Amino acid sequence: MGNLLNLGLGRGDRPRSPDGKSPSWKISIGRSGGSSLPILFALLTSAVLAQEKPSTERISWQFPTENRYLAEEKPEKFFQPTISRRLKSGMFGFVRTSDPEPARIFERFHKGIDIKPLRRDAQGEPLDVVRAIADGLVVRVNEEEKISDYGKQVIVRHLWGEQPVYSIYGHLASTAVKVGQAVKTGDPLGVMGWTGPGLDRSRAHLHLEITFQINPRFEEWVKTAKPGRLWEPNRHGEWNGLNLMGIDPAPLLLAARQEKPKTWREALAGQPGGFVVRVAAPKARVNWTDWVQVQENCTGQETWEIEMTPWGLPLRVSASAVPSNGPELVANPGRPNEGKYYCRGLVEADGKGGMRLSKFGRQYLEMMMFTIRIPSKRLCGIFFRKALPIQNPSTTPGISQRSSQREDGVSRPSCQLKGSLAALITR
Repeated sequence: MGNLLNLGLGRGDRPRSPDGKSPSWKISIGRSGGSSLPILFALLTSAVLAQEKPSTERISWQFPTENRYLAEEKPEKFFQPTISRRLKSGMFGFVRTSDPEPARIFERFHKGIDIKPLRRDAQGEPLDVVRAIADGLVVRVNEEEKISDYGKQVIVRHLWGEQPVYSIYGHLASTAVKVGQAVKTGDPLGVMGWTGPGLDRSRAHLHLEITFQINPRFEEWVKTAKPGRLWEPNRHGEWNGLNLMGIDPAPLLLAARQEKPKTWREALAGQPGGFVVRVAAPKARVNWTDWVQVQENCTGQETWEIEMTPWGLPLRVSASAVPSNGPELVANPGRPNEGKYYCRGLVEADGKGGMRLSKFGRQYLEMMMFTIRIPSKRLCGIFFRKALPIQNPSTTPGISQRSSQREDGVSRPSCQLKGSLAALITR
């Protein structure tokens, strides 16, 4: 038959001519010197080579229940508020407060969105089926409702392009999946409920998050660092809520509904930054560098500056010439009259009219930077993708001390000075 296919193709090794230009491809069929059908055969070959796994660069996130009122611009029928009855308290972000009425500052951070039920039985129990918002793998099922602020919950791992992300479904009445089970978009995960502390039947809802995992060695860090009561006892391993930090699911659901799903890079590019900390560069790879962006090459540098969202999701990293003796605050994005100024309890007053990292803030950074202690040259250039410009926020002095009652009715210390677990993760 002679040369049936004279391609010489290999992934990533396309040949170059001596002048550096890509040569034109010649495809011949039949015996050497025989007739050619280059166009037809090239099309057929391209079709075969292009048959690959469908891309997940843009996930079409689906609503987890039948409640679609968010897409109909009826938020009052979609979000379940806390006992404050403020609609915003069911949304993502700094939407809750320990302030008495009339509230001035909403410093309490809500990690997800709370979705109202549409169906109830005669006793008022919700009947809404909770479904997977995208294809994925179940990595966590918690049936012990008393050990978690989320009550009964399910966590599903998704591949957003090459980046793993996790959807969390909390306060379930019952679960319908097992760890290790693959699920498709729309597969049932459980039934909406009101499990977890501080809830009652009238405020039953689904708590939904889309998160990134900060450090898969979280449990190892807890055992090694013995950080204290905020982190111990750790009944959830690497799936502890303090190790999962995310972004607002609502815009992702709406974008997909409008047939304009986002890539994870686009989603992160839209997140607010400005909270900057300085740390010693790690001696090994850290997990969250998979999604951060770097402003400049920091190979060989001893110190990093990390820009994060006001709630502690790392976004960008740059090298610093300033030595670091431990995690320290460089810039705070908010003002004293803004909830984000309190940075989810990561900062506190320094007694001099300014701000500093709280004990919880320092421990959070230590957890972020925790790695296996393998001696190696400090390298970080290979960890990163191309950076976006970093702003130059300035630290705002001053802070007010505050404490009162959670909006879910549970009386606990406020977050900005004590950093209590209840204030750091709220439903």
